[in-house]
Amino acid sequence: MSTRQSGTVLVYLKYPQPGQVKTRLAAVIGAEASAALYRRWIGIVLQQLQPLRPEVTIVGAIDGAKPEDFSPWRGFVDLWWLQPAGDLGTRLDAGFQHFHRQKLPVIAIGSDCLDIGPEIIRLAIMLLSSTDVVFAPSADGGYALVGTSRPLPGLFETIRWSTDRTLHDHLTRCDTNRWTVQFLPMLNDIDTWTDWQAYCLRTGQPLAVSPWAYSVGDRLG
Repeated sequence: MSTRQSGTVLVYLKYPQPGQVKTRLAAVIGAEASAALYRRWIGIVLQQLQPLRPEVTIVGAIDGAKPEDFSPWRGFVDLWWLQPAGDLGTRLDAGFQHFHRQKLPVIAIGSDCLDIGPEIIRLAIMLLSSTDVVFAPSADGGYALVGTSRPLPGLFETIRWSTDRTLHDHLTRCDTNRWTVQFLPMLNDIDTWTDWQAYCLRTGQPLAVSPWAYSVGDRLG
């Protein structure tokens, strides 16, 4: 008997190339160590989503690399999807348009919020049965998760990305178009060394004595 599909989760990823990821973190611990941590986070995020399969399709939405570059994580996704060129809004819009062809809810997350697990995704899918958009707000004025129940043209256009007005701009767009919105619990992204230390203390992850404890040879994740 086949398992009924309930939605698609797009995990937006960059290849962990030193100097190209988590630049705010790299300013403190260096580009090599920052890339090593980011590599670890990819593994954490994807592993936490595994209990959702096969009911939910896990898609690795990759930017600036080829699927074979992500071979260490190939067992954690159902398929790879290459993000198009453009700003974040363009790439999110393309992903939602493409995967809404399945006529199922689509959810997008990144790889810098390590608190997203199966229960959050399942709650989002449940809410999307009766609303147009769901957001998991973040403390910086953005969000760690966005999901839609159907294609919503313009949702990701002219948004002030990476500012304290990001979520506000989305909500204004939703209000203008009379799209219904529901909210998930607030989640925290990891953008800085302080964010990472706080996460480690809260979850019991190994806590480095200093930022420099992470080296280029640390094959995390």
